[in-house]
Amino acid sequence: MSGKKTDREIERKYLIIRPTDGELAAIEGVKRSDILQTYLSVPENGARRRVRRRGISPDWVYTYTEKTDVSFGERIEIEREVSFEEYERLLRESSPDRPPIDKSRYVFEYEGQTFELDVYDFGGRYATLEIELDDIGREVHLPPYLDIVADVTGDKRYNNSRLAATRRLLPPDEM
Repeated sequence: MSGKKTDREIERKYLIIRPTDGELAAIEGVKRSDILQTYLSVPENGARRRVRRRGISPDWVYTYTEKTDVSFGERIEIEREVSFEEYERLLRESSPDRPPIDKSRYVFEYEGQTFELDVYDFGGRYATLEIELDDIGREVHLPPYLDIVADVTGDKRYNNSRLAATRRLLPPDEM
């Protein structure tokens, strides 16, 4: 399997109105993948751990990830590709209070910036939009064809691990 990758992840995250399937398909250059994300028990260091199956059936890629918050919009992320067998073994460590998240991810570029739009199985009329940056203060050019509800960067209620537990994706004043 691939080696371990450690990165500082700096990102902005937005709650948006979920685009229709037709609107998603109309985004120029959009690429879709399906993700099944399972959260694992939390180790003593408090890192959020997960395993992920990503791709379009039957072409899955399996990864193991640990994330630790550093500051507003920034975390340390350790990620490595794992075999199907290791993925299956790690699933036995799944957190009983956080069911797996099933989502579709749409990756596209707008004005030279790469966005990831996640549509969750429990999201109802909402979805999330993320962009990774090299600096949290960098200007983000949000696509005007998306309906932005709120900037939820740094709001722990919108971490995928928390969403797995609550199964709720709502505006901040309703969370």
